[in-house]
Amino acid sequence: MKRHLNPLQILKSQSGIAMLIALFAMTMMIFIATEVNFDTTVEYTEASQQVQRIKAYYAAKSGMELSFLRIQLYKQAMATLGDQLGPQKSMLDMIWQFPMTWPPMIPEKTKVTEVDKDMIQSSTKESLMDAQYATTITPESGKLNLNDLGSDVKIVQQTTRQELLNIFANEVRNNDKFRQKYSSTNFDELINNIQDWVTAGNESANGGDRKSRYDKMDLKDTNKDFVPAGRPFKTMDELHMVAGMKDEFYRLIEARATVYGLQGINVNYAPEEVLKGLDQTFTDEAVKAVVKRRSDPKEGGPFPAGDQCASTFLNFVSPYGVNIKSIQDSKVNLLCDPEYNFRVVSTGTYQKAKREITAVTFDLDNLPGRLADLLNQQDKQNNPTAAPPSPTTGGVTPPTGAPPANQQQNNPAKMKAPKGRPVVVYWEET
Repeated sequence: MKRHLNPLQILKSQSGIAMLIALFAMTMMIFIATEVNFDTTVEYTEASQQVQRIKAYYAAKSGMELSFLRIQLYKQAMATLGDQLGPQKSMLDMIWQFPMTWPPMIPEKTKVTEVDKDMIQSSTKESLMDAQYATTITPESGKLNLNDLGSDVKIVQQTTRQELLNIFANEVRNNDKFRQKYSSTNFDELINNIQDWVTAGNESANGGDRKSRYDKMDLKDTNKDFVPAGRPFKTMDELHMVAGMKDEFYRLIEARATVYGLQGINVNYAPEEVLKGLDQTFTDEAVKAVVKRRSDPKEGGPFPAGDQCASTFLNFVSPYGVNIKSIQDSKVNLLCDPEYNFRVVSTGTYQKAKREITAVTFDLDNLPGRLADLLNQQDKQNNPTAAPPSPTTGGVTPPTGAPPANQQQNNPAKMKAPKGRPVVVYWEET
């Protein structure tokens, strides 16, 4: 029997389906809107963070460029006014020595007038830079140069080796944990491996083939024919690849050495760890005395440059029990000259973003004169009876009216004015 539906029931059933369809469509629209809103928020956040990172980066770069300007101004001032200032020329170090920040920070204890504070605050408000940066400039010449292990000047090569040996010897003597772990380690072999890295050839300073020491090393991204580079270190990180190098050894060397230094130790800027490495008898008391003197004019100020550098420094530390004969026998090249090379670190921040740039500048203008002095020292050792050549004439008879040779030798070479912006030999962005 055929059943007939009431029209009213048909309408009710259709309206129920329509309501279900409407609810489903609304749910889909809400889901799509939520997804679109989420994707938009993510993209906006990523874009905002990218903008923040860019602003932080250019803030760090601005600090870096300003630091280069400070270094250039320092060298120009030293070349122009260094001779006139004499022992007081260390005052020029203030051009690069103090950290610089933006916006300027006014220490609470600093005597600054209200007018100066208003000027600083007004300049900050008018500035278009809404990011911040902080820069530091530190000397590189006070550190030990690892690449000197491959120097053609034997004095430099020998003193660099001895300095490295002193670093490990001091650590064994003063650090109980280090002594228990590495007292039987032959650090001569490690230093030979470092020397193999910076010199050409196949024979190792330890004897045998250099490559054999790397056959059993687990070095990623290298092949079985891996051999030491045979060239100077480009970065300190390359030390990790040297045979026998451990993290503890690397940290010891990293704090005291560089690959962009001068061929010698500048005692006016050397870190405390480097001063201790000059000899095992260099105590904490002697180090503190040196740091106090070179930073305080009332205590004598920086040690004088020129021929008096080594003698003045050694005579000063001798009363503190330092074995100056041992330092003399090691023939370490002690320098007291104005700073030449710098490490610049600039950190930029904007909101939650942070970028850091590290650069090392190298003074190529004054490098030839420095190398010539070192070669003259080696010639004196090899042939003590020979008459020393004039440092300014190379053995040629000086012109009429020139100062005597002995007077010329006592005067350190004048720093040459920079020809342009500092030469950057290392640049790292993080």
